Amino acid sequence: MKKQLALLTLATIVAMPTSAFAQSQYVQYDPTFTEQQKQNWLANQGLSEIRALKQKGFSLVEPLAHLEEEDIDADLIPITDVKKATDSAQFQQTYLDQSRIPTYWKYSRGKSDIRVAIIDDAIDTKHREFKDVIYKTTTISGIRKPDDHGTHVAGIVGAREDGKGIVGVASGVKLIGADVFDGDFAASIDIGDGILYAIEQGADVINLSLGQYEFDPYMEEAIKKAEAKNILVVGAAGNDGRNKVLFPGSMSQVVAVGAVGTLGRASTFSNYGKGLNIMAPGEGIYSTIVGNKYGYLDGTSMATPVVSGVLALAKSKNPFVTNEAMRSKLYAAATKKTGDTSSHYGVGRLNAGMLAALPAPISKVSLPSTVKPNQLFAFYFDEYSNAKTTTRLYKDGKVIKTFTQSKLKNGTHKFTYQLKQKGSYKLVFKTSGGRHTRTIERLLTVK
Repeated sequence: MKKQLALLTLATIVAMPTSAFAQSQYVQYDPTFTEQQKQNWLANQGLSEIRALKQKGFSLVEPLAHLEEEDIDADLIPITDVKKATDSAQFQQTYLDQSRIPTYWKYSRGKSDIRVAIIDDAIDTKHREFKDVIYKTTTISGIRKPDDHGTHVAGIVGAREDGKGIVGVASGVKLIGADVFDGDFAASIDIGDGILYAIEQGADVINLSLGQYEFDPYMEEAIKKAEAKNILVVGAAGNDGRNKVLFPGSMSQVVAVGAVGTLGRASTFSNYGKGLNIMAPGEGIYSTIVGNKYGYLDGTSMATPVVSGVLALAKSKNPFVTNEAMRSKLYAAATKKTGDTSSHYGVGRLNAGMLAALPAPISKVSLPSTVKPNQLFAFYFDEYSNAKTTTRLYKDGKVIKTFTQSKLKNGTHKFTYQLKQKGSYKLVFKTSGGRHTRTIERLLTVK
């Protein structure tokens, strides 16, 4: 306990926190407690509940009036302050081509049913690049005031394609904004609540261009909830050039992103070490800033949304893939160079070629274009999905045959059929799961 209080004091002195709960603590207890059991437990520990946090088993607390902190028996957890780290510099914008993103836009520019959550400071939603892009925003902490950092990160992911200004990596997706910062710092529980908000709003990818060196159980639980919902979480490795990846990027459920310069070398400021997963461009990144303006910024904060954007494109192509499989495709496509070490480069540099390697839910459909009446014919297709696929044959808008209407085992499937009546038919493959649906069609003529 004394060690944890020392950490809290250190954070207060060194980081100069400004958030509302900067000098508070919380506790973790059995989430199955009834309200009465919880209150009894807190009283026995010498604690008074300020408020329950959004996740079960956590409460913000303070010592009972007659007690000092050193008299408390419970394991108090300091609400740490998480810092965003960005330095400005002006370089030529190269990050799209550097990660081969335009080459693979032919697979997707981003679907509007895919949502990327920016857990950061407030996005300037009035910027011209975000017209019809923002799904929802909220302010978790402080007074909402648009800031360059969150606005820059959001533009990298989803600035709209309109022939003006810039274009985001995934210009067709929608953005969710959760403002968790008060100045340069955010309370760890506010970040956790921002993640919970993203989950509630149906995020498919969560971007965390932030981090701290201390472990935090509240953030950890929120990220585990996101993973359980098959939401990809991407986090910054850190900008201190240290042999330690920031938390929560260091979690196995988070894609930890380091930064490289225009020549593909690891940036001197980029943190490295155990838990680093992949590198992405993070120097001279040109994107949106407050007031309908644009600017250059450096940092793993900028590299992180480049990866989030590519994963949003992958989700657009096939939203029915598990996080484990999606991360595997991301890492397998990374570009490696002689002399790279996993400590400094993870699996390598981001390569949007993962979009070519990722199958659509239904692909490689083989169906004859023309058959004769009463002729037995076969059709084949590959299925790569954890969702329900329905395969139906239509004529004149009416279903005449349903071949599948359940979750298929991944792989190649074959069906045979014959049609008596001449005319035009349509074979429709529809894969659905949660909010997402992907449909492809093939035509067949009987004559």
